Amino acid sequence: MWAHTPLVRPLKTRAPKAISKDLMVPATYAGSLQSILGRRERLFMTADVTSAAPEAGFTVPFFFLRHGETTYNRDRRFQGQRDTDLSPRGREQAAAAAVALADAPISRIVSSSLSRARITAETVAAKHGLPVETDDALMECHLGIHQGEPYAEWMPDYWRGAYVPEGGETFWTFRDRVLPAMARAAAQPGTLIVAHGGLWYAARSLITMAPDIPVMPNCLPLHVSPREAHWEVEILGGANLERTVQGFGPSSDRPGA
Repeated sequence: MWAHTPLVRPLKTRAPKAISKDLMVPATYAGSLQSILGRRERLFMTADVTSAAPEAGFTVPFFFLRHGETTYNRDRRFQGQRDTDLSPRGREQAAAAAVALADAPISRIVSSSLSRARITAETVAAKHGLPVETDDALMECHLGIHQGEPYAEWMPDYWRGAYVPEGGETFWTFRDRVLPAMARAAAQPGTLIVAHGGLWYAARSLITMAPDIPVMPNCLPLHVSPREAHWEVEILGGANLERTVQGFGPSSDRPGA
């Protein structure tokens, strides 16, 4: 029988009113997520969040996993659609996520075609004896001339749709690309989507999350249950992921990065 770590304690945060103040997380994640949530306004969490829209097209529960840490995450560089490698820590994160999801009822795995997501997906797939399907539409946002550059403070404007990187795509184009792709993948029960932090941010710019996880860490396994007015989100795993996710930190918590 599939079992997951229960959500065992509330994490109090000093959050803007669009963010849940009682974020339920496993005890082993609390310190790491507190660190992330304390930085979120400074980083990029500035776009308005609206209620879930019926046209979003999500009706079936699914699993979601962001890729493991990359060398660009580690070095604090924007990667966008640049095809970067997992760092040694990222490979450890992927292996730990595979253990956490080993007993989950996953029957299909769909991944972004970028190698950081595909390799993470393949690591999980090996535990289930499943192939990995890839979809270019699940790739991260294209950041144009900024891909490969060090982190900078223009990202809040990008997520508001107020800035378009030269040679890149607008946030609205990105969202219009990835949400239908996620919905198509999630239409089949038991699907795991392995992709990028930007996809989660695109979803939460339109859909209310309960609890809200505004910054998606590398390799944090989630089970998502779409409801009429929100998504119910469960964090999976627990102690067997503690060593590889406890230091999420600024190197790995930016969508588009």
